[in-house]
Formats: sequence, structure tokens, C-alpha cells
Amino acid sequence: MNRISIFKRPICVLLAFTVIFTFFQIPAVSAAENDLTPEQEKAVLEQKIKEANNKLSDLESEEADTQKYLDTLNDKIGYLEQEMGIVTDEVEKDKSTVEDLQDQCEKNEAEIKSAQRDIDTLTSDLNGATEDFKNNYELYCRRMRAMYISGETSVIAFILTSEDISQLLTRFEMISRISKQDGDLLKTIDKEIKEITDSKNELSVKKQSMAEQRTKLLQKKETLEKSITDLNNKQTELDSKKTNLSSERASANMLLKKISDETGYYTEFLEDNKEILEDIDRQLEKKDSQYADPPATTTTTTTTKPSTDNHSGSGSTTSTTATEKQSDTSQYIKLTYPVPSQTRITCPFHGYSGHSGADFSCPSGSTVVAAESGVVITSDDLVNSDGSYRSYGRYIVIRHDKTTKSGNRVYTLYAHNSARLVSEGDYVKKGQPIAKSGSTGNSTGPHCHFEVRTPTSSYSDCKNPENYLP
Repeated sequence: MNRISIFKRPICVLLAFTVIFTFFQIPAVSAAENDLTPEQEKAVLEQKIKEANNKLSDLESEEADTQKYLDTLNDKIGYLEQEMGIVTDEVEKDKSTVEDLQDQCEKNEAEIKSAQRDIDTLTSDLNGATEDFKNNYELYCRRMRAMYISGETSVIAFILTSEDISQLLTRFEMISRISKQDGDLLKTIDKEIKEITDSKNELSVKKQSMAEQRTKLLQKKETLEKSITDLNNKQTELDSKKTNLSSERASANMLLKKISDETGYYTEFLEDNKEILEDIDRQLEKKDSQYADPPATTTTTTTTKPSTDNHSGSGSTTSTTATEKQSDTSQYIKLTYPVPSQTRITCPFHGYSGHSGADFSCPSGSTVVAAESGVVITSDDLVNSDGSYRSYGRYIVIRHDKTTKSGNRVYTLYAHNSARLVSEGDYVKKGQPIAKSGSTGNSTGPHCHFEVRTPTSSYSDCKNPENYLP
């Protein structure tokens, strides 16, 4: 492969280890530091940031030594990103803790209210049972006093003094009824005593349980208040670090643009595009599932004329026959250069930290071709609400019908185009024009950003394109 000489000092060398994508590429902490606590890691990073700042201060007067300055600036940005990542994890953890504590407090409060309702009910029942007991006990006491006063010491004597059989039977029945009433009253009193005792015991348990729940609630509320304070402090720290990191990126981008214009080797600006990349991954996964592998029959592919409008292109069509589709008999993927007029990679895969593809600097409007045959699963523009381009700008993704030798599916992405010549769902041949190069989206100047993704279409599966090119 024809590669640029290191003596020409291309932009990819000058930008070695420069960070673009915050989410995925962050300078790794050494193995010895892997077991550190978050606070210890932050202390280590703070020291590295301090050292980087000192080095940058020393290099400020050495304008010619741009590479060393950018390397140091990249190191600082990387440390800031690591530090911000730690704080972000802490914030998310604290948020989860706060939410969990809030749920626990709400649950405790509900349990206390329920226990209080039970206590109120038991208290009311106990008061009623106690009042009934008092009444029945008083009645029983009056009965005992009456028996004592009347001298009813001998039931047999009372019966034997009857004057006749009629009086005897009447007295016997009266005594039986009184005895039954006395027995029933005594049983009622015994039952009420048991109910009162049981209610008092249950009430005591409920009050004890509620007291424990109140204690737990107070403890959890104290923990919650502390957690909220910690969360607010860490959120403030995180906001400060984001502001600082944004400022450092802005400074690096100014220098990056200056170098790009001077050398003519263009790439992408530094940006925090985690959410954009995640959204693109979701869209690609959804679209990929909509298209089956193209059949081995004559297939019509729509090829558009170059377009310079903001969103799409349309034009004439060409046919791709099964014979043409299978002109390359190799069953394994073997890519051609995406820009035939530029076979020299001006910034390679990971030529600087975060660079997920290979850049081919070329004049705007240069022809961009399909690196291999396959189906276009995305031909789209990434735009902001104001209509300006973002991230990959006008980009195309192809799912190829050939696999790696290990059988993995391959996807290629072509970004920053000025015009798209194919539409989603089109089947394209290897070497077929699919776009015109440009500088849309996150680009420092006209070039083709070329990515190879395998085995999935996810950003995390980006591989070095040089492994698949001639």
C-alpha cells in the first residue's frame, strides 16, 4: 500500500493521540492503577493534568514544535476525559443511591402510616373491650353481693323449704336459670380478659415496630440528605470539568484547523459525540434488519447525479446483473480504495486517538466509490436543527455481500460527502460511484472518512481499513 512518508509530517502524525470521540477513546490508566479507588484515580489524574499544564506552559514559546505541543495537549484532554468519566460514574451512582433511598423512605413512611392506622384501630377496639369488661365485671360483682346479702348459702335448703311441688319446681327452674346466667357472665368476663390481654400485647408489638420504622426512616433521611448533598457537589464538579474540557477542545480545534489548512491534510474536529454515535448505531441496527442479502438475479440500482443541495440527490439509473455482481469470484471481502484518485491514506486508523477510520484527503467533488459490492443500508444527512451538518455529515453505509475469512459480515462507511449518488436499499457493485467527496459535518476540510466495521455495524466494531485494502 502506498503510504505517506513520516518525513512529510502529515496531519495524522502531528495529531497523534489527539482525542475526537470522548466516549470510546480515552488514554488508558496503567495496569498498576487499575485497583485504585475512584478518589485515588482522580488524584493520579490531577497530578498528570498538573504535569501536562506545566509542560504546555514550557512549550508555549516553541511555536515550531507543534507536534509535541499537540501531543501534550492531547494527553491533558485525555486525562480530563478520564477524570470526567470517573465523576460521571460517581454522579450516576449517587443518583441511583438517592432514588433508592427516596423509594425506601416513601416505603417506610407508608408502613408507618399503615402501622399507625392499625394502632388506632387496636386502641379503639381495646377501649371498647375494656368498657365492656368493666360493665360485665360490675354486673358480676353486683350479683355476688346480692347472693351474699340474700343468704343463698344452700341451694338444697332453698328447694326443701318449698311448700308444695309447684313452688319446688318454680324455685328449681329459677336457680337453674340464675346459675346459667352466672356461668355465661363468667365465661364472657374470661373471654374479655383474654381479648384485652391479646390486644394489649399486639398493640405493644405494633408500637415497637413503628418505633423501629421511625428510627430507620430518620436514619435513611439523614443518609438521603447527605447523598443529595454529595450528588449536588459532584454534579457541580462534573459541570466544571465539562466546561474545562470544552475549553481545551476549542483550543485544540483552533490549532488543528491551522495545521490542516497549512498542510492540506484534513480530518475531523474534536467533539463529544457520544449521544450521536449511539443514535447512529441504533438507526443502523434497525435499518440493517430491514434488508435481506441481495438475490443472485438481475437487480436495478439507482445511481444519482451529483447533488449540492442540503439533503439528497436523485438521477439516472443503471442495472447490475447477476453476472456483473459475481465478476469477482472471491467469496471473501477484499476492498478497493474508496477514492480512486487518492490511494494514499493521509490519516490512518487510530492515527490519533479516537480516529475510527482512514482519511483520504482529496479535492471536494472527487468521486467516492463502493469499496465492495453490497446493499446500501443508509444514505442520509446528519443535520442540526438549524440545517447545518454534524458528525459524519452526508454519509453512506454499505452492508457487503462478502464476509471476512472467519465468516463475519462487513460494513463500510463513507463520511463528509458533498453529494450522495445512491439511496437506501440500492445494490451497488464494487467500484461503483456512490458519492462526491466534501467537507460536510465534523470536518476540518475536504476528505473522505472511510470506516470498516465488522462483525456488526456498531461504532465499537470499527476495524483498521488497511487490513482490507490492497
